[in-house]
Formats: sequence, C-alpha cells, structure tokens
Amino acid sequence: MEDQNNQFQEFEDDVQYVKFWPRTGAYILDGILIGIFSASLNFLNIMNFKSFTFYFVILFIGAMYKPYLEYKYGATLGKMMLKMRVTDYNHLPISFNRSLLRSSLLIGPSLLYIPIYYFAFNNPEIENVDGFLQFSVFLSQEYPAQGLIAVLVYIILIVEIVVLLTDSTKTQRALHDQIAKTYVIYDRR
Repeated sequence: MEDQNNQFQEFEDDVQYVKFWPRTGAYILDGILIGIFSASLNFLNIMNFKSFTFYFVILFIGAMYKPYLEYKYGATLGKMMLKMRVTDYNHLPISFNRSLLRSSLLIGPSLLYIPIYYFAFNNPEIENVDGFLQFSVFLSQEYPAQGLIAVLVYIILIVEIVVLLTDSTKTQRALHDQIAKTYVIYDRR
C-alpha cells in the first residue's frame, strides 16, 4: 500500500499545472480557429441565406467545440498545440457532462442570443440588409438587448481572469475549473 502512495506522490510531484499566460495563449488560438470558422459561415449565411436554422447550426457547433474536444481528446486544438490537457482531480480524462459544466460559463450567454437571432432572421426588414456590417448595425438597432448580453460575456470573462490570477495554489484554476472540479496540466504523453 505504501508503494502505491509513493507512486501517486511521485506522479503528483511530476504534474505541472498550466499558469495564466499559456492558458491565455491556448484561448487565443482557439478563438482564432473557431472565429475563422464561425465568422466565415455567418458571413455566408448573412450574405446569401439569412437563415436562422443555418445560424443555429453554426452556434451549436461553436458551443460544442470546447466541451466535445475536451471530453474526447482532453484538450481543444489550442490546448493540443501548446501541449495541455484538462483532467479531473485525479488527473484522469473528464466526462462529457463535466466538460459541458466546465464550458457552461461560455455556453450560457451564447444561448441568450438565440431568441434575438430568431427574431432578426424572421424580421421582414432583413431582406434589405446587403452586407455583414449592415447586418450588425441592423441587429444592434432592432435588438439592443444583444449589447447587454455582450456586457454579461465581458463580466464573466473578467471574473474568470480575476479568479485565475488570484488562485494562489499551485493548480491556478479559473472559475470554470473550480465549478467543474478540473485542472489544466501539461500533457506529458
């Protein structure tokens, strides 16, 4: 039994928890990757189809990107590029439910956009919208609630950063890590 405890302690001593700046780098990489994908498809939708269904599919794929990849592979593409992975408290892979819970602070506010886009895409005036910028102006004028949702997203982001930076433990976890009981560690596999 003591050999098992010693092996676990050696493993625990070998684990390196990812700090703020590398995590920020992975977040930026993911933002670029998913941003290019979703912006391109949204541009195509707004310019050609003006379809709520098309928008909803893009939103769903974007919302599931992080939880699915962290469940299936232990990391998003950005984390994989920087050799990181998400684990539970025992340094084991996380379940899909835990990954979904971990992403809930990002997914939650995006769900609030659904009714706004539903009404926007079903508004007859959308037929007069000719460009992406014009669509953004149309959306902000017709549906000012989207600005409040954007503020909510920024507040969540600031809280996440503050919690991550003020976690004085060696694990340096963000709020979503604490909620889902996860760590982000360097992948030594």
